[in-house]
Amino acid sequence: MKALAWKELREAFGITAIALAVYMMLVASLMGARVFDWFPGMPNGTREVPFLGREFILVFTIVTVLFAVALGFRQSAWESTRGTYLFLLHRPVRRDAIFLLKLAMGVGVFVLCASIPVLLYGAWAAKPGHHASPFEWSMTEAAWEIILETPLLYLGAFLSGLRPGRWFGTRLLPLIATATIVVLVDMIPWWWSLGFPLTLVMYGLLAANICFVARVRDYA
Repeated sequence: MKALAWKELREAFGITAIALAVYMMLVASLMGARVFDWFPGMPNGTREVPFLGREFILVFTIVTVLFAVALGFRQSAWESTRGTYLFLLHRPVRRDAIFLLKLAMGVGVFVLCASIPVLLYGAWAAKPGHHASPFEWSMTEAAWEIILETPLLYLGAFLSGLRPGRWFGTRLLPLIATATIVVLVDMIPWWWSLGFPLTLVMYGLLAANICFVARVRDYA
């Protein structure tokens, strides 16, 4: 299991490094660095209030969604194309344990990577003299909601990559369904009281569905 955990970390490194680089570009640009003006859609300057302006949330959401979906497919569909499932699953370990470990590593890497720009930007905004507006850590709430909701897209992409079927048929239904759920959950008022518990329930349902498909799928 330890070897499998390191394997998942190595294989997620490329996508994670790209996402972290874009996150750092976003944070550096919002801190006033103008070295990334050439990057399309990248905001620049310190005009907006940290975390409350449209530019940060928009770019952060796009990068986070793409990161989650790419990582989910990388850990599932990529295994099929390389033919490594048979090698992994002949080990004397339950399939549920193997796939739950893959999911745990994927969600852990995702949350850690997506949290870094929020913490860095927040630490910069909290230091006096960096920005003209006042700052409270409660202003980062929207960013944390995005970080906690988007793993649903990761799980949906993982399930879509794991399921057999045609890519332009039913195979993408889990990802489409989870994307719809994420949009609806994000619209729920009192998110920490209602939306977050619902998100945790969806985590469990998707993980259980992934384990079921992993047990019954024919990998030959």
